Amino acid sequence: MFSFYNHHAIEKRKVTLASMCVERARMLQDQFNASMTHVQAISILISTFHHGKNALAIDQRTFAKYTEKTAFERPLMSGVAYAIRVLHLEREKFERQQGWSIRKMNTVQQNPVQEEYAPVILAQDTVAHMVSLDLLSGKEDCDNALRARESGKGVLTTPFRLLKTNRLGVILTFAVYKRDLPSDATPKDRVEATDGYLEGIFDIESLAENLFQQFAGKKTILVNLYDTTNRSQPISMYGSEVYVDKLEHVIALNFGDPLRNHEMRCRFKHKAPLSWLAITTTGSTLVITLLLGYIVFATMNHMAKVQEEYNRMVELKKKAEAADVAKSQFLSTVSHEIRTPMHGVLGILDILLDTDLDVTQQDHVRTAQASGKTLVSLLNEVLDQAKIESGKLDLESVPFDLRAIMDDVLSLFSGKSQENGVELAVYISHHVPDMLIGDPGRFRQIITNLMGNLIKVSPKISHFILLYFVFTEKGHIFVTVHLVEEVMETTDIEREASSRNTLSGFPVPDKRRSWAGFKNIGQDGRNCSLSPDRISVIVSVEDTGEGIPQEAQPRIFTPFVQVGSSISRKQAGTGIGLSISKCLVTLMDGELGFVSIPKVGSTFTFTASFTIGCSKQSKIIYPEFQCMRALVVDSRQVRAIVSKYHVQRLGIQVEVVPSLDHALSTISIGNAIFSMVLVEQVVWDADSAVSSLFVNKLRKLDQQLSSKLFILANSVNHSKKRDMLELHGLSIIMKPLRSSMLAASLQRAIGVGNKGNLRELSSLSISGLLAGRKILVVDDNYVNLKVAAGALKRYGSLMWSWLRVARRHSLFSSLLTHLMPASWTSKCLQ
Repeated sequence: MFSFYNHHAIEKRKVTLASMCVERARMLQDQFNASMTHVQAISILISTFHHGKNALAIDQRTFAKYTEKTAFERPLMSGVAYAIRVLHLEREKFERQQGWSIRKMNTVQQNPVQEEYAPVILAQDTVAHMVSLDLLSGKEDCDNALRARESGKGVLTTPFRLLKTNRLGVILTFAVYKRDLPSDATPKDRVEATDGYLEGIFDIESLAENLFQQFAGKKTILVNLYDTTNRSQPISMYGSEVYVDKLEHVIALNFGDPLRNHEMRCRFKHKAPLSWLAITTTGSTLVITLLLGYIVFATMNHMAKVQEEYNRMVELKKKAEAADVAKSQFLSTVSHEIRTPMHGVLGILDILLDTDLDVTQQDHVRTAQASGKTLVSLLNEVLDQAKIESGKLDLESVPFDLRAIMDDVLSLFSGKSQENGVELAVYISHHVPDMLIGDPGRFRQIITNLMGNLIKVSPKISHFILLYFVFTEKGHIFVTVHLVEEVMETTDIEREASSRNTLSGFPVPDKRRSWAGFKNIGQDGRNCSLSPDRISVIVSVEDTGEGIPQEAQPRIFTPFVQVGSSISRKQAGTGIGLSISKCLVTLMDGELGFVSIPKVGSTFTFTASFTIGCSKQSKIIYPEFQCMRALVVDSRQVRAIVSKYHVQRLGIQVEVVPSLDHALSTISIGNAIFSMVLVEQVVWDADSAVSSLFVNKLRKLDQQLSSKLFILANSVNHSKKRDMLELHGLSIIMKPLRSSMLAASLQRAIGVGNKGNLRELSSLSISGLLAGRKILVVDDNYVNLKVAAGALKRYGSLMWSWLRVARRHSLFSSLLTHLMPASWTSKCLQ
């Protein structure tokens, strides 16, 4: 690699040298050719002034002045001179005319008598010393002149020392003819027509030095000029013979004389520097190669260690999986085994409450009962988590009424919300079918977990008052259910664009952000993976509580992780409710997401898919409310829509107005007869004077309608306030609104329908049903037998207990055969 890069550097240096040498050679040759062309032009000029004239028509003064002014045309020449041809017979006459004698050159010895002469008669001022010198008396000049007149072209001498400067130079000679010659003239014809010789003198050393000084890189390279006519003994014309760098570039020069060969040789003044590119590249490559070798070695060594660790991790994984299975089985078994005695404890505590206890004892029993219920709830969650981890959690597929389930959930939390003044409401879109097929228990569990995270209950009970810790201390908790397709469109209940149009008036996060990341909701709002007979519902649970801190939001669905240690100390729970809910939602082919803003509130949203069931089976008909009309007075749009939804479920036609004045105007028109008027408590309490005036005017319009005036109250904390409302003849309907509760309240107030429609058996009727009966209770747990006996003996029934028979089905069947008639053998009361 070093050799390659070093060779590359040398080649680059050669290219640089060649480029600089070619540049100098081209300029030298161009300047020489220009000078040569101009000398030829002068020879033609002189020939013109000599043709047909007895004497030359140009004198020395004129020639000197002309050649001086045209010296820029010959940049490489030190001067020009013209020598005329004089025969030996004409010598004396010529010398008398010129006034001087022909001089001979001292360099070569000539015979005293010669056939012809070539004395210089015209010369540039720079070479004026050549006037009267006989060019034929010098060897170089003589040879040059003879060749020039025979060839008719410019010829060059070999380099020689000039007379005046003693510097090395050459002479360019052109023959001047006294008549025009044809192109095919013979040498003899040219000799006879020769009239003189025009010479140009080149001071090679000084002229080359001046020429090369013009280049910017003059200090970079050395230039040598050679006459290589004799290849074995080349003559140096310019340059030093001392070389530092062996790298050389040679260029042949053409000065117009075919018998003379010249060339230029260029070298760098300094030796070639070290190729740092070759050194650094080679060094870097060596280092990289060593590093790669080390990396390969370390990688192989690491791979061996990783493989060893992998094998060890495989063994540990197998052990961990076995331990996980054992843990799940242990949790499942232990949870089941613990629940059995816990139910016994709760049953005994319930029986104990019916005994004669003082206030302190009842407080202790209720505290123990609440703690037991909390422990059972904890066991249920742990069991669900164990089933999820072991993959043994399966969903049922049974028909259920979604609206009835939501009413049940509201019943669970209604007491908590009323005592704390938090408004609790549910709205289900009319697009959602009445009957669905799925797992109602797990669906109820999801809703309960999500709402349970908003309202937490403490296990402590004091003086028969249940104490609650509420995450949502103000505002509302609002549950909405829609089809997934509806969330992509605008619906009445989805218009909470600002805090003024929410259930309680408090600001809430934008719930659409809670499902923004759902992958199963396409642009049209449909889940393409569902079959045509299945639908997807989207459920949102919205609250105006403390919200979830930003740092805790990424781990909100992690099992056994709570938002903060302070909350875990205040609230009861394990922190796995949301994790279980997320797993249940996944099993229902849905997704669970949330959006939360600290100090504003949170919204949890999930989707679930169900099969459409037969709606006729679940439709509860209240014939006493058919053809009735109700007027709902509420200034808040969302809350009015919720009230309208619950009243319409009873079969009542509903109209909504925003104020009492609008309600009075609507009733006064008389186009529609209203069976009842439901006024929101906030509207009623806004102005007591207006409310009293409204009651008085209502009585004047319709005496019966005034007795059917209902106040929709979220909480009535003061007994005086309740008494005042009842004093005016107003009925109070407590929120949250539920179908059965609302129907019972309306039936009781307006005196229609079956007041016992709640289908609840009184203690007296149960006692009459069970009095004197002989009941056999079979269980393998003694505590369960005792709890059942205590519960049944309240109502005066006789009870037989059998402890061991449930362990063997055959013994149980044998017992039934002996104790019961044959016709009863197949009947069993569980």
